Amino acid sequence: MRWIAGVLLLGMALAQSLTVPPEAQVGQPLEIRGADFPPGRYVLKIASENTSTELDLEAPEGSLAATWTPPAAGEYRISIQIGERTLEARTTVRAAPSPPATQSTPPAQTEPGPPTLAPDGLVVGSWKLPLKGSWIGPKVVGQRAFIARGPLVLEIDLQTPRVVAQHYPPGEVRALEADSELTVLLEDGRRLGLGAFAGRPYEGRWESLAVIREYRDTLAAANASGLDQSPESNRPYWYYFSLDANSLHPADLEAVGRDLLQRGHRPELAWGEGVMRWLEPWLLQIRVARRQGLEQSLLWSDFFLKYLPQLPGAKAMLWEQVGWLEAQGRPDLGQRYRAALRQVAGWQTPLTSANLSLATWVLLGLYGLVLLYLTLIYLPAQLRGVRPSGGWLLGWLRHPLLRLRHSVLAYTTLGERAVLLLLFLLAASALLAWGVMARSEALLAQDSLMRGTLRSSAAAEALRSFANTAPLRGLLAYALAKENPSESQRLYQEAPPWTYVLVGRGTPEALAQAYQRAPTSAAVREALGLGGDFWTAVYHQAGVAREAVPTPRIIAAAVGLSNLQALASDFPATWRNLPIWPSPLWAWTAAALILLFAAYHLLCFFLPKPQSAAPSPAWRRAVQFFFPGSPTYSQGWGLLVLLAFGGGLWLWRLGNDWGVVLAGVALGLHLLLWALLVFRGNTRAA
Repeated sequence: MRWIAGVLLLGMALAQSLTVPPEAQVGQPLEIRGADFPPGRYVLKIASENTSTELDLEAPEGSLAATWTPPAAGEYRISIQIGERTLEARTTVRAAPSPPATQSTPPAQTEPGPPTLAPDGLVVGSWKLPLKGSWIGPKVVGQRAFIARGPLVLEIDLQTPRVVAQHYPPGEVRALEADSELTVLLEDGRRLGLGAFAGRPYEGRWESLAVIREYRDTLAAANASGLDQSPESNRPYWYYFSLDANSLHPADLEAVGRDLLQRGHRPELAWGEGVMRWLEPWLLQIRVARRQGLEQSLLWSDFFLKYLPQLPGAKAMLWEQVGWLEAQGRPDLGQRYRAALRQVAGWQTPLTSANLSLATWVLLGLYGLVLLYLTLIYLPAQLRGVRPSGGWLLGWLRHPLLRLRHSVLAYTTLGERAVLLLLFLLAASALLAWGVMARSEALLAQDSLMRGTLRSSAAAEALRSFANTAPLRGLLAYALAKENPSESQRLYQEAPPWTYVLVGRGTPEALAQAYQRAPTSAAVREALGLGGDFWTAVYHQAGVAREAVPTPRIIAAAVGLSNLQALASDFPATWRNLPIWPSPLWAWTAAALILLFAAYHLLCFFLPKPQSAAPSPAWRRAVQFFFPGSPTYSQGWGLLVLLAFGGGLWLWRLGNDWGVVLAGVALGLHLLLWALLVFRGNTRAA
């Protein structure tokens, strides 16, 4: 029976197939298909003598399909690993044939002569390609000439002069180099062949995309668009970014989305303001397209929800779209958007430096008000106590120790001292958290980390420049997962067992632990075959395997913990360099004040309470009348009344009418407590 089972398994294995056309042309899409595969994820390898690339594919129903455009002629080996078995296919890629001359393409010259760059274009014999700006080149390789400017490389056929291909390097070109094939030297120092552009995110300056638009506009203005006969398929997302929003079609948006995912961009990761130069008009199309109907508006809003929900302004626009959809009688679509946007909100960090700054000032304000309240309450008794030592001010010069013995906190109750100490510690902690978060935000605000991906060379270098701590090793492991899998796995093993780290390790034990920690995580559920979320279908349609991504919340936590570790290991330098200080003098002054007040608060717990420390009831009631919540400060919850009153005034100052209501309720509660206190005191006196 065993040999029968073995034969059956062998038959199933042999039934798997990988097919490609025997021949293909440069610049034309090549269809690659596979059948009878076990469901799962696979890596398709495409290699020739000069280039190699890899594609991540999924076979959810046993079939594979991929489209790849050969960058150069040659023999290509296409293979895929299935367990210990490798399926292989080969194809021959030939150079694209020269099309017949058209009205816009001058007849080919017998000897067109070497290409030269003139101030107004590229000249090949009597053929001229109109150009603007300063271009690099031409660099001749065989019968092809290459010129470059910014993130655009043009390939020109010298036999029949015409542009046969547009190449889009992932950054600005510094120089063109040629040996057996063209190599592009980028401004960041990388040297890449034309075939190495695939799968890489754009790392150049966003303003450089104007070169692509200017090139198109120049050809159109000269009525010379026919001189460029390059194929328009398989262009990268930044090419589409440079286009006018009104010129895009539904297929273009889907092509942009797929390319974003295939180049390592993820919906979970944040984008900076730089790209808004190109994408703000796209975002506004959600609103503009409403005049054209539901389908047109959904076309744009679905695109941003699927691929760019973390773009600046996208969440606000999508929430606006929710209201519009419900107003159009489509609450089902509105609910779909609500669920996805709630998930997007869960990716954000709950604390920001702005929030912590506000919390710090609020706590300092509460501390100051309570200290002022206690000073006024016990001022008469304190004045009587310091009279023998020289008075309230001169006592510090004549008898400082005796004057300290009669400081204001010496007259307070134990509960009042504890409440004031708690407020001081909370304010100091908020100040420290504010500084650490501001430092984290400054580090994460680098342009290389605000492009919707961590899998760029610049992002990896930025992460390497951070402190070598365990949380940051996890981020670097994710960034290197495609470029250097072995190094990535080593770093994953050294990182703390957060959910995305466990999924990145990929072992059965790690996946089980990840599910126990985060049973609702879509990436974990997909890895275990338990379903997914809104973005599951988006990844599948793009042919990209779903991964656990370190969200902005996780990234901020990792950098924040690393900053706290730096604070513990080198407190003076880290404290001095917190970005909340205008200068080092402010940092050391704040540190000295914190230490001084902390010592004073602790000392006051050991000071004996002077005799006749209790203020007169009339004075106490008069002071308490002016401090909301003061009758119950010593119990602690009176501070909530004070906080509600202050919060109401703040909201009212911001123009929110509910602030008046909140402040009024807090003030009314205070007056009620104060009246009850007066009534109780009068009853006892009677």
